[in-house]
Amino acid sequence: MDIIKNIINSSQKYQKFIIFGALFLAAVSFFDKILFTAFIFIAFLTAISFSFIKKNNVLSRLFLIAFLIHISVVFFIYYAHFEPFGGAGDYIEYNLVAQKLAERIHQGNFSLKGIELSHNFPVFIGYIYAFSYSNMLLGQIFNAWIVAISVIFVYLIVVEIGGSEKQGFIAGLVANFYPSLLFFGSLLLKDALVVLLSLIALFFILKIIKNFSFGRFLIFYLSLGSLIHFRIYIGYAVLLTFIICWMMFSNLKLKKRIIYFIIIIPFLGFLPQIFAGQSYFAISFLNRYLSKETITYYRETVYAPPPPSQPTPLSQPTPPSQPTPPSQPTPPSQPTKFSSKGRGSSTLIKTGFENPFTFLKNTLLSFTHAFFGPFFWQIKQPKYIFVFIETISWYFLLFFIMKGIIKNIRKQYKYFLPLIIFSIFVFGILAVFITNFGIIARIRMPAFLALLCLFPFGFKKINDIKIPFLEKYFLKKI
Repeated sequence: MDIIKNIINSSQKYQKFIIFGALFLAAVSFFDKILFTAFIFIAFLTAISFSFIKKNNVLSRLFLIAFLIHISVVFFIYYAHFEPFGGAGDYIEYNLVAQKLAERIHQGNFSLKGIELSHNFPVFIGYIYAFSYSNMLLGQIFNAWIVAISVIFVYLIVVEIGGSEKQGFIAGLVANFYPSLLFFGSLLLKDALVVLLSLIALFFILKIIKNFSFGRFLIFYLSLGSLIHFRIYIGYAVLLTFIICWMMFSNLKLKKRIIYFIIIIPFLGFLPQIFAGQSYFAISFLNRYLSKETITYYRETVYAPPPPSQPTPLSQPTPPSQPTPPSQPTPPSQPTKFSSKGRGSSTLIKTGFENPFTFLKNTLLSFTHAFFGPFFWQIKQPKYIFVFIETISWYFLLFFIMKGIIKNIRKQYKYFLPLIIFSIFVFGILAVFITNFGIIARIRMPAFLALLCLFPFGFKKINDIKIPFLEKYFLKKI
């Protein structure tokens, strides 16, 4: 009831805008029914969001900027048919599954039997289609909304670790223009949801370190479980981060911390079973994918650059010596389908298991590629040149991130280290399994955003920075 009251109050406040918007939608509906539905959906998501954050002017403004930016990118990608890497991505499959599910719902059949699913992201989209149109644009708008909420959590994390509202706002603003998030977050991919769940889980790790409560732990537990469902290895990075950082940095007294730890840890082990259909603590999954044979297979076969004389295979066969990977969840570097996007975006780095020092050297090299890359010598095709925008921007931000860490680590280590440790785990996973920078760019987004939260701390007087347009319309009360 409170949510409905808030929406009604918001509608009264913006009465003129709503009347103008209604007239505009009426005009649009004559020309494009899908576009009309898209605007209604945008208005609905905005109203729901404002009903929760309307009392916080800073969050409202940041959400509005983020949502408008990402909706604009969605419309550009959709109507311009912008597909720089080809049109055979996972989003095509998700859209087809969602359309099939929406068809069933219209027939009164809510069963998922016979629909091949590795995770439930297409199910969410299917229900959106069922109540509107079975059109990818609506799913992309939903993802734009998820990304806008993710930007809010960037702000919340910055404030939680000791930053000012203005520092949080600027970090959120910068996150909006993170190229991979702009592009992949505007497609019908689960990556936007993975980013949001990662940031929610990290935010509640920080809250729990400061002041443990079972309510906070429950939210963390559910967000972590959902993250494990959608991308188990990123979920494991969060899980390990929580175990290490909560035991080391919690404000609880040592005796109480140990008692809670003994109670909590067994419950965490059930998450892979409940949310991902794996064994307790996903032990069987880890045994399979941390074996030398599997790591070698993914590094040297799955993402090895294809020979120029051979076409890129449509699907990757499983080698005879390997058991067929489970359909749930998708392994760290196993794509759902292969396409020509693999050509020109992979670098072969041998595992080097024949010698421990060679393995360490090659893994560190792979880590460097995942963290700093792609480098200019890795670019084999002109269509990948635009990724340099991300690389160059990352170097600029990294300077201030490192400066902020060095400057504040002594007094803020309890809250900086969870973000740093999580990022190291993510890049470590990428270093062990993946050498394709297209896939790396998608998977490393949560790690990049976690480190981005430290970026404002690298400025001496960030509160003195003046951005004329933003100061006038968005930052005047900060």
